[in-house]
Amino acid sequence: MPPSPSGGGSVAERVRAELQTIRDNVAGVHGSLAATSDGLLVAHDLPDLEPAEVAALAATTQALASRTTAATGCGQFRETVARGSDGYLAVYPAGERAIVAIIGTGTLNVGMLRYQVCDVVERVAAQSAEFGNWAAPDQPGVASRSPGASPVVPRQQSRVLPRRRGSTP
Repeated sequence: MPPSPSGGGSVAERVRAELQTIRDNVAGVHGSLAATSDGLLVAHDLPDLEPAEVAALAATTQALASRTTAATGCGQFRETVARGSDGYLAVYPAGERAIVAIIGTGTLNVGMLRYQVCDVVERVAAQSAEFGNWAAPDQPGVASRSPGASPVVPRQQSRVLPRRRGSTP
């Protein structure tokens, strides 16, 4: 039985349960992740992408969008949605220290995503103080890094993110 979003379990398990609610409630969601605002993966629900690389890219996207909204007088950053030919990337701040990123297919219902993600982001933000303190579990969907570890850096430069080993194209 999956952990309750508001119940027990490690912070990564609780956050992963929150991410699963997005997929369950919004048509067209391919996967999602939560990370620190500097790109450290906390938890994910991404079946076939390299989550640590997506976390680093999402943090960069959030930083750029945040700076852009401030520089143009548009106020405090709330979200950024990038639409590609085959889908979407949406990034939301979860408090001051975390982000939530959603990857959607071309059929993503963006309006429903905006509606459903607000509560999830608030609950992730409430747990973000624990992000630097979780243990390094050996289970899928959870990063294992210590607070003093070096930053996540993409391994290669390409237009397409690498697929996980063993996943189908």
